[in-house]
Amino acid sequence: MTLVHDALPDAVPDRFLLLDRLDRCDVTGATARRAFTAAPPWQGLEAMAQLAALHARWTADFSLHAFLLTVEECTWPSADALHGTLYMRADLLAQSDRAATYATTITPLPLPSGADISPSPPRMAATLTIGRAPYDARFNGDSLTARYREIFAWLTRTT
Repeated sequence: MTLVHDALPDAVPDRFLLLDRLDRCDVTGATARRAFTAAPPWQGLEAMAQLAALHARWTADFSLHAFLLTVEECTWPSADALHGTLYMRADLLAQSDRAATYATTITPLPLPSGADISPSPPRMAATLTIGRAPYDARFNGDSLTARYREIFAWLTRTT
C-alpha cells in the first residue's frame, strides 16, 4: 500500500498525516486505515482526531476550520497495540454549527462478511469533540480549503 505522503508531488511540503486511506465517508461518519509501526499511543489518538476532523470538514464542504476540542473516555492501548495496518472509525454522535462529537475506535481490519470468527475488541477508543469555526485572518480559507480537498482526494483515490 502506498502511503499518502509518498504519493504527493515533490512540491508539496511534508504533512503530519496519520491516515493512509479513507474507506468510507458519509453523513454518519468515516472509516480509514493506517499502517502503524510500533506507534506510541498518542499517534493513535492523533489519527482518530484527524479522521474525525476530516469528516467534520467534509460535512461543511471544507469551508470551516476544524480542530480537536475535547477528548473524553479515552482508552490507552498497551505498548504493542498500535502495530500493523489498523482500521479506524469515527461515528458522528451529535453536531451543531460549532462542534461535532464522535465515537472513535482503532481495531484490526474488519473480517470479511460471513467469517466465523468474532471481531477483535478495539485497541483504542475515545469520544472526541471537534470544534468548527469559520476561517479568518489567522487561517487562510482559500489555501486551507484547497489543502483539505487535496488530502481528501488522495485518501479516497483507488490504487
